[in-house]
Amino acid sequence: MKLTQLLSTHKEAFKQKFTEALAKKNSLPPEQAAVDFKDFIEQYVDEKYKPLKRLVDKINEMGKPVFLNIRRDRMREDRCKICEANEPNVHAIEEKYGNRIELFEVIEDRQEGALYQIIFPEEAEEKKLPLTAVINRSELLKFWAGKTVDASVYGNYINKALKKG
Repeated sequence: MKLTQLLSTHKEAFKQKFTEALAKKNSLPPEQAAVDFKDFIEQYVDEKYKPLKRLVDKINEMGKPVFLNIRRDRMREDRCKICEANEPNVHAIEEKYGNRIELFEVIEDRQEGALYQIIFPEEAEEKKLPLTAVINRSELLKFWAGKTVDASVYGNYINKALKKG
C-alpha cells in the first residue's frame, strides 16, 4: 500500500468524524454541517495533517529505501523497553546499509508521531512501540509494531527494495 494513500484514507476518515461531531454539537445533520462549516472543516483538517503530509512527502521523495523507526523519546522517564531492546537491530541496519538507505526516526509523542496511526490499522487490538517499517518509493513493504525484530528480517525487505532499484 502506498503511504500517500494511507494518509489520504486516514485524513478522509478523520474529516468525516470531525464533521459528524460538529453536526452533533450544532444539532445539524452531517450533510448540512459539511456545507455550513466547509471552510472551517477544510482548514482544521489540513492544519492537523500538515506535519504528516510533510513527513510523507519527504519519505516519498527519497530515491532509496527508507527504514522508519517510530519510538518513544529516549529522554522520557517512562522508557519503552521494547524500543530500547530493538535499538541494536536498528543500529545494525544503519551500519550494514549505510548510505544505501535512509533512516527516519520519529518520536511518537511529537506531531509526526501520528504517522503511527496512519500505518497501523485502527482495528488493531493493541498499539505498542516501536513501529518499524521498510518503505520503498512510497510503497509500505512491511511494518512491525511492539516487538524487537532481528536485523536480518529487516534486511530481507531492504534487500528486496534495493534490487527493485
